Amino acid sequence: MAVFGRLGSVFRRTPPAGKHDAVPSGDGQLTVGDAQLKQLAALARMRRGVADVSVSRQRLDLQAADLKKAMDALAPQAAGADPGAAQTARSRMAIMAEQHGDLLSQRDALAAQEEMLTAQLVQLQARVSGFNVTAETLKAAQAAAEARHSIARSLKDLHHPGPPPSRSQ
Repeated sequence: MAVFGRLGSVFRRTPPAGKHDAVPSGDGQLTVGDAQLKQLAALARMRRGVADVSVSRQRLDLQAADLKKAMDALAPQAAGADPGAAQTARSRMAIMAEQHGDLLSQRDALAAQEEMLTAQLVQLQARVSGFNVTAETLKAAQAAAEARHSIARSLKDLHHPGPPPSRSQ
């Protein structure tokens, strides 16, 4: 019955309910759990950066649209019969057109930066996923090695029964 009890305990074993999967290293190296947490934090920072750039680009789009509406509102005044008001409206439209061009170039630069950050985010996600697969593979290999060791010990006890362990009361 002791052999079956040990085999059963191997398969009933549950992972520790701690924050980390591995024991903290004494030599300053990151454990697997620490490395995964660090990578997830980097991924979150990268996503936040992409979102910030996207929001900034959208704000510039809104500003450009508002400026375009203001320019469209000035167009009838610039074409008006009053020469003084038309000249003022045309000069204001020229300034607005320059500002609109600046906003569009800033928006295009942010769009390029957003594309670059998105590509880097995809690469980082792939590396993190690869690391997680490797970590899970290592955990599975460790669990298999522990199971083999426990089975070998149980088989040894089955083939070479020793004196029963003493129980102190």
